[in-house]
Amino acid sequence: WILFESMFRVLFVSLLCAVCSATVLQRAETLKWQKTLASEDSENLGFYFALYNRNLGELKKILMEVSEPLSPRYGHHLSLDQVTELVAPEDSVIEEMVGWLSLKGASVVEVTKSRDWIYAEFSAGAASLVFNTEFCHYETAKYDLVRSCNLTYSLPDEISSLVEYVAGVALLPQVRRLKVEKLKKPMGSNDPDGLRKLYNIPSGTKATDSKNSQAVTGFLDQWYSKTDLQAFFKRYSPSQVGQTMGTKGHNVPSSPGLEANLDTQYIMAMGDGVKSYFWSDDKKNSINNQEPWASFLAMVANSTDTPKLFSMSYGDQENTLTKSYMDRVDTELVKLGTRGITMMSASGDDGTGCTGGDKFQPNFPGTAPHITSVGGTSGALGSTERAAGLSAGGFSNIFPRQSYQEAAVKRYLAQKSKLPEASYFNHSGRGYPDIAAVAENVPICENGGCGLGVSGTSCASPTFAGVIGLLNDARLKQGKSSLGFLNPLFYHLASGAETEAEYPFNDITEGASYSAGCGRRGWPALQGWDAVTGLGSPDYTKLVKAVMAFDKKRKHH
Repeated sequence: WILFESMFRVLFVSLLCAVCSATVLQRAETLKWQKTLASEDSENLGFYFALYNRNLGELKKILMEVSEPLSPRYGHHLSLDQVTELVAPEDSVIEEMVGWLSLKGASVVEVTKSRDWIYAEFSAGAASLVFNTEFCHYETAKYDLVRSCNLTYSLPDEISSLVEYVAGVALLPQVRRLKVEKLKKPMGSNDPDGLRKLYNIPSGTKATDSKNSQAVTGFLDQWYSKTDLQAFFKRYSPSQVGQTMGTKGHNVPSSPGLEANLDTQYIMAMGDGVKSYFWSDDKKNSINNQEPWASFLAMVANSTDTPKLFSMSYGDQENTLTKSYMDRVDTELVKLGTRGITMMSASGDDGTGCTGGDKFQPNFPGTAPHITSVGGTSGALGSTERAAGLSAGGFSNIFPRQSYQEAAVKRYLAQKSKLPEASYFNHSGRGYPDIAAVAENVPICENGGCGLGVSGTSCASPTFAGVIGLLNDARLKQGKSSLGFLNPLFYHLASGAETEAEYPFNDITEGASYSAGCGRRGWPALQGWDAVTGLGSPDYTKLVKAVMAFDKKRKHH
């Protein structure tokens, strides 16, 4: 899991000055970045403008109707055009924004197909006038990024009512790396073959439907190596040698990253045969998506040929982000789910989220109501699968508990004597993660060598995502829809199991998350849903039977 940390304060006040009236949209404080030189006026910078949507209540209603397994509309997903017609701003708003950006000197103005994101490029000199701030270079040992010199920006009142958020101005992330270690014994037990056996995927299971697809995302100069992917297949999954991954955006295979290699190797190994893609933005001033969610979601909003499934391994702690930003990201997730696209995200690697204060700090986007958050387990084939101490989980301080998980979370919270002290968390918040998979001692190949062991929920998300790719394939081959937004379905299946044999997940009931410095204990793994492994890890054979049984055969969507 890669963590982007930035301290935001929203000021939503009017700035009165001698020449203009403007509204401050965002304030950020830097962490571990060194401000160096002022940008040259001629430097070319790129920004994403997120416009306010219409009819969001109606969109969320439709999402639940197409995602709840007992709904007669289950699986009747909307097209991008249908979503756009419902929620995009009026044409007059778009025309006003495009005209204003051009008037202010934008050299490039691109409106997404969804008509609620606009990408614009300015010279740094022109951008300073647009955002009422100067621009400077910020550096770390690896990155050189251009952002607002005082990490504040504002927009004139004449357009501030049209713009919900602007990406590319004030966010300065910090990166936390995956834990890397030599593989522990038993060697290879968490490799693809071991995981397939652990998760009850019959030998020879392979996707074949041409309409099926899956993807991982690459941010922060994380590229994947085609050579390492083939080395991985040769070492751990010989039948897949020759399978390739497509690219949407940019990739530098000569400079691979641990995260990107892990994601690509495991989503393909677990989702054998599913058409797979690596999505990465290459717009200006992004250093490959320094604001990953904004630019990635704008990419998806501009694509009609979108994979059925995404796995992401990037995030922030909630207290480092503005609520308006998180709300917008969740709105985009609602749009994806309504289109039948599954979004999965690693929950994070900091256990309870103890940062030394008096409250746990949950991780976003794992806490977003409309994403499927994947926690981590430890163990291997032949041993008991336990909660991984690093597995992030808990309860959102921003988003309320969702109806689809109400009963499951209440049962967990009722076991007060086994939980962390009540003062550390928000009892009414959205509980996460939703599910889990192995997150420790996972072998990958990098720079031509194999056998490097990595740990983190970055291992778990692509692993479980590959299983979802196989489930989608089974449905698509029978004329059914892709699974789309998973949470209502998964919680329904878990609640409907009357016996352990009917429970479609491996229920993790041993272990707990780390909580050093915050109270006496972390989140324990208990029967049913818990705040460290969610509903549990996948049992493919049970899941494929369940997802094929509850809706009627229908045409592809």
